Amino acid sequence: MKHDDAYIFNIEKEQLKGQYPTHEYPGLAAALNWTVEDLLPPDDWPIGDGTKVQKKVLSLSNPDDMRLVLNGMIDNGFFNEPKSLSDTAKHLYIDGKEEEKALKGILAELVSENRVEVSGDQENTFQSRK
Repeated sequence: MKHDDAYIFNIEKEQLKGQYPTHEYPGLAAALNWTVEDLLPPDDWPIGDGTKVQKKVLSLSNPDDMRLVLNGMIDNGFFNEPKSLSDTAKHLYIDGKEEEKALKGILAELVSENRVEVSGDQENTFQSRK
């Protein structure tokens, strides 16, 4: 998975109820010769209250998925305080050019739709509209 042993060890410690972060699923699946869907519970797997799990894999390089994630972040207050483009990318574990392009594009659209605003005179800092 292209991580050092300490990183993997910390996730897989028996004493912790560790879980691989979702951004690691593609690498983990590839290392096991699986698909990402193989890592997720089956569609008919019940959760605690008896309802069924709905599986959906999002790709942050897909603008529609990026929009869905950013709208959720807005609704949950992530942008209540100014957040830089860099901080937002770090929060989303973005490390690819396609994901970065989608992030910038959707943030620009959200500014034009008045969902977020550019914070003060800082060009790459965004905040929820007040």
